Amino acid sequence: MKRTKRFIVPYTIAVILIIVISFFTLQKANTTYGFDETLTVYEKVRDHKTVRYTVIGDSIGRGSGAETPGARWFKILERKMQERGIRMSGEYIVQSGATAFEGLYRLSTLEKPGKSDLVFIVFGENDRKYMAANDFGIIYESLFRKAKAFYPNAEIMAITESSLSSGDFADEIEKISTHYQAAHIDMRSVFKNTGIPPEDLTRDLVHPNGRGYQLYADTIYRQLLINTKKEKEIAAIIEPFNGHLIETFRTVSSFQTKEGFIWKNGYMTSERKGSYLESEFEGNILGVKLLRSPNGGEVKVYIDGEFVTAISTWWPFHRERQLYLASSLSEGKHTVRFEVSGNKPRHNTTGSSVIRISSIIEGIAEY
Repeated sequence: MKRTKRFIVPYTIAVILIIVISFFTLQKANTTYGFDETLTVYEKVRDHKTVRYTVIGDSIGRGSGAETPGARWFKILERKMQERGIRMSGEYIVQSGATAFEGLYRLSTLEKPGKSDLVFIVFGENDRKYMAANDFGIIYESLFRKAKAFYPNAEIMAITESSLSSGDFADEIEKISTHYQAAHIDMRSVFKNTGIPPEDLTRDLVHPNGRGYQLYADTIYRQLLINTKKEKEIAAIIEPFNGHLIETFRTVSSFQTKEGFIWKNGYMTSERKGSYLESEFEGNILGVKLLRSPNGGEVKVYIDGEFVTAISTWWPFHRERQLYLASSLSEGKHTVRFEVSGNKPRHNTTGSSVIRISSIIEGIAEY
């Protein structure tokens, strides 16, 4: 009996020690990997804790143009921070060719958004092709506020892209960033101040190459350190800058009138010239959800009988997209019509030219 007790006592002590050590090890692991919700990104940089970030953006946001995956701006930034003993891990809501409208829609429909200390918003270059600057400002601010709603403890860092040629669009980014006291980096001036020709910093005069993305990473890195030293407060949700913002989205997949389209694999589909779909809607902002593909065609869009735009649905691979169509629409009912033009996009080298539309997207503004 005494021998049994002599065995049980040390064994019990050992088990207790293992439990205690495991507890503190797990606590340390949690701290190391940045799950502390009470600290801002700048406090985490100061204390050398893990920083979680989210990128919401277009092709520049995803690092397109870099010669290798490791030459993308966020990967370079991760390595620079790692040299300071700070681990960074990222999540990406990015799409080549996207506008802030698509970024806002994709963020709004996330089922389980992760946790983030720092949100990068990278739009503008594509937006200027499809909308007016004041409409961009409304969508951009809506995205800004939605990001803060999803990631309340995160700093917002707005990036003005190096290729953005429209001063009006850059002004909207700056005004909104200043209004919410967010971090803001204008990469146009950074590129210009180097004195290096744009063709040496970009792949195609739009997308930075590895050398250009090094400038992005270096500039963001310096700004993070400066803001940490200044003990900057993170962006806060205050009264809106614009008079009305996009609060919700509603998708409508029913079309009141159709001709030549059939339901196939989840999309209203047609490749016959003159085929059309019509639907009523009441939103202030309108988009469309469709499939882009290697054999995508061209569709013309009319709102209330007026021609608005022609959309190419070509893409080098199959990808569902949410595309901006119009905004600043009057209150009340409207009608949208999608009509197959019969034109084949120049990149489409297949034997067909197909339109595949899933639904329209109504943006409901809050006044």
